[in-house]
Amino acid sequence: MSLFTVEQAPCPNCGTIAEMEIFSSVNGDRRVDLTEAILTGTIQSHTCKKCETAFRVEPSINYLSVGEGLWMMARPLSAMAHWKEEEEAANTAFEDAYGSGAPDAAKEIGELLTVRLSFGWPAFREKVLIAQHGLRDVSVELMKLAILRNRPANPLAPGVELRLVNLHGDQLEMAWIDAISNTPLDLFTAQRSLYDEVDGGEAWAKLAAELSAGSFVDIQRLTIVPKPMEPAR
Repeated sequence: MSLFTVEQAPCPNCGTIAEMEIFSSVNGDRRVDLTEAILTGTIQSHTCKKCETAFRVEPSINYLSVGEGLWMMARPLSAMAHWKEEEEAANTAFEDAYGSGAPDAAKEIGELLTVRLSFGWPAFREKVLIAQHGLRDVSVELMKLAILRNRPANPLAPGVELRLVNLHGDQLEMAWIDAISNTPLDLFTAQRSLYDEVDGGEAWAKLAAELSAGSFVDIQRLTIVPKPMEPAR
């Protein structure tokens, strides 16, 4: 089931209030249109009628696609700072819905699913794209590490992420993206042979194990030391 509430969202530029559908869950099997909206960047997006500023409300969405074997908790980009606790929350939510705390019928579905956690829209979109094309996200992350090692002049900066954005045959379209504004900064193409090289390669086994140690499968897992969440007041 896909669930949303109609909420008031202020324009970040002029403060004008807009009523928007804000989703808490998306069933990708039943709502193909919402999956497409994730891929095209239109879900939870709005253009202010007063100042024409385009903005997008950050995700806090549980995404399910049984057909693609994916259950994912998509969280706002800012939540990555305490990814360890977010990972624990995602795992608990999955266990309650499809694991040890679920009815037998739900457990059978859960056995078909891979649990993932993402932060921000570019990462959310990428995970959906990877699942649609039957790739292993761990190997996509390893491919990014290979690119970082060998490609010169990568625009490394806080808030800038390397993401797979499209696939065309043996061509994998990659982009350095400003994850806050969702703006592509640098587009380039990687060959499918690079993915094949790292996928299951012994030389990459240790890094693959580190990347897949939990549901947050992302190269930033290796570089961001998680901070504890602030206690609720």
